[in-house]
Amino acid sequence: MAEYRLGGMEICISGHPDVYEPSEDTFLLLGALGEAEGRALEIGTGSGIVAIYLAKMGHEVVATDINPHALGLARANARRNGVEIGAVRADLFDGIRGRFDTIVFNPPYLPTSPGDMTGDRWLDASVNGGPDGLHLTRRFLAGLNEMLSGRGNAYTVSSSLSGFPRRLPSGLVGRVVATGKLEFEMLRVHRIGRP
Repeated sequence: MAEYRLGGMEICISGHPDVYEPSEDTFLLLGALGEAEGRALEIGTGSGIVAIYLAKMGHEVVATDINPHALGLARANARRNGVEIGAVRADLFDGIRGRFDTIVFNPPYLPTSPGDMTGDRWLDASVNGGPDGLHLTRRFLAGLNEMLSGRGNAYTVSSSLSGFPRRLPSGLVGRVVATGKLEFEMLRVHRIGRP
């Protein structure tokens, strides 16, 4: 079990061999969520650390993941931290109802080829960004207008190794709100909302 101090809060997280562990990108994203508001949706919750952080900030949180191991882990970690989150198995927005004021997604953003895959279905799903690293980011952006409330904002991560789509869906604008330099790449957190 690992303990993290985030925004004055202590969060204890257990791991699972088939679930992406909190890493530099996770903490960069968490640091950008200080202005998050209202009802929140986290896509690809993994360990649940982001959903737990939002719940501790007082948000009603729905956390999704395609990986059943991640959902079980996120539920257990939420209980361990004394918060409640709705945990739903979903592929991005599939089956999710309603609109959200805050939507968070730390996608697999690195370019990958078949030779990069480990053969572990769930770990590969957490890191497979496709040939240009933007496969899931494009799908996420395409669904935002339907899920984002009128005053809402979405937060997502990109890497200098894959870039970020130049054009956002109609009616949405974005800007970089946090950056982090790693050894071989620059990470960016994008906040996307309505003008």
